[in-house]
Amino acid sequence: MKQKTHLTNTTRTCQNCKKDFSIEPDDFLFYEKIKVPPPTWCPECRLIRRLVSANELALYKRKCDFTGEQIFSMYDKDAPFPVYETSKWYSDEWDPYQYGMDYDFSKPFFQQFLELRNKVPKMALVRQGFSINSEYTHRVHNMKNSYMVFRASNSLDSMYIYNATNLTDCVDCYNISQCDLCYECIDCNKCYKTKFSKDSIECRDSMFLYACRNCSNCVGCVNLVNKEYFIFNKKYTKEEYLEKLKELKLNTFTGIKAMEIEFTKFRKKFPKRAIMSIKSENVSGDWFLNCKNVTQSFECRNVKDGKYLLGVFDAQDCMDYYQWGNNSELIYDSLNVGINSSRISFSTQCWMSAHDLLYCDSCPSSSYCFGCIGLKKGQYSILNKKYSKEEYEELVPKIIKHMNDMPFVDNRGIEYRFGEHFPDELSAFAYNETSVIYLYPISKEEALAKGYRWKDKEKRNYKTTKRSGELPETIQEVDDSILGEIIECAEKDSQYSTGAYRITQNELTFYRRMDLPLPRVCFNIRHKRRLEKRPPLRAIKRFCSKCKTEVETVYDENYAPIIYCERCYQQEVY
Repeated sequence: MKQKTHLTNTTRTCQNCKKDFSIEPDDFLFYEKIKVPPPTWCPECRLIRRLVSANELALYKRKCDFTGEQIFSMYDKDAPFPVYETSKWYSDEWDPYQYGMDYDFSKPFFQQFLELRNKVPKMALVRQGFSINSEYTHRVHNMKNSYMVFRASNSLDSMYIYNATNLTDCVDCYNISQCDLCYECIDCNKCYKTKFSKDSIECRDSMFLYACRNCSNCVGCVNLVNKEYFIFNKKYTKEEYLEKLKELKLNTFTGIKAMEIEFTKFRKKFPKRAIMSIKSENVSGDWFLNCKNVTQSFECRNVKDGKYLLGVFDAQDCMDYYQWGNNSELIYDSLNVGINSSRISFSTQCWMSAHDLLYCDSCPSSSYCFGCIGLKKGQYSILNKKYSKEEYEELVPKIIKHMNDMPFVDNRGIEYRFGEHFPDELSAFAYNETSVIYLYPISKEEALAKGYRWKDKEKRNYKTTKRSGELPETIQEVDDSILGEIIECAEKDSQYSTGAYRITQNELTFYRRMDLPLPRVCFNIRHKRRLEKRPPLRAIKRFCSKCKTEVETVYDENYAPIIYCERCYQQEVY
């Protein structure tokens, strides 16, 4: 497909939200390289469309349609397709080619894809590498003794984690890497025994840090580098520091809540760098580590030449890509794709040296496939039907032309031709089952008005045995009988809450080791609170509070009254 090179920015109107968005010359070069047309949806609408296809936190008990045994699955019992336990799905005991369909030029492509999707078995949970004693984990790689860990790689003895790599003995954290014994940490790297901290690197034995580097035995500090025995950015002797800690009572629930309020006020007195980045250059968005030429992106590590990325690591030359990487390149408008994969567009859950895939779902180690589902090491296939190389290369251009001549029209009248990701109504999940509900929260009424499905929570009549307000102030007051209690979530009426929760043995051991009080709300609410401590994934224009240079940042004046450009921040803080 020959594209016309554009030398200037082009403005288009989003087919979905009707707002204008810009396509830059470099964007057109990328589209030409991978032979796709420019998008008709704006970057934010494209991201939401991908997120609506990703259930990462909602787990259901249901039967495996292969064995009949009870399993945990991202799909509930009402899913329109068979669901197999993950190891059975990977096995050779069933053949995905048995569901193959001839391409029908009298129907839109996406209608045919939906027919295929409702036949082919789906894997219950996504796991790669080994999984040892880690039943309650999803979208993970190499898990051992881990519980409620999501979107993570190489997790050992950890719980209640979302988006992490290489962690040991961590609990209730978001977007951390190479951390040990961390609790309630967000966007932290190489920290040890650190609690209630954000945007900090190589810190130890500390609490309530913000944007600190190589600090130890510090509490309530902001923008410190190479410091020890500081509280609220004030130096103490070791003896004074330990005495002051006793006064703060940071091993009590009340003391921690008071510190959270005080620290939030204190943090705003200091300059915030416009973009949180480590060893990165030419980046825009936020939360970068070892990145170069990565723009309008978030939560990226070891990425080069990317745009519109979220949660991507070890990748290059990619656009509109959500979650994963691991030595991948030329990925476009796809999600959950990784491990030595390349040239994949409009696809999901394809990994392990997968390449040259279009509109594929769950096709590991496959190549040269179009509109396929569940193929393992598949080649030259369309709608799960095998072709010769010559037949495949002859048929694909005809299908692309057919997609443009006969577009799929969704229930709102939006047209989907070649170059669009899967329509929202093809998602196997409701809006509030997916990660999008935390990043772009809307009500049930708003979701339905926008054409999304909504899943009403199943009413569970938990016979709670203890209210969260009855929990002791300190962990020293808790005995092993707590393991038998069903605790009522303090925000049980929230749409995010599971209503009740329990404390596991490993969790109790961790709280005792770290001298931490028991949580008062369920994991879903704790996860939501962590996300609320981060700004929305939207860049705004502001001016550096020091040099008055215009900067792009995600931090508004309420979150960060004082904003610094990178140069001013480096001069003052580093």
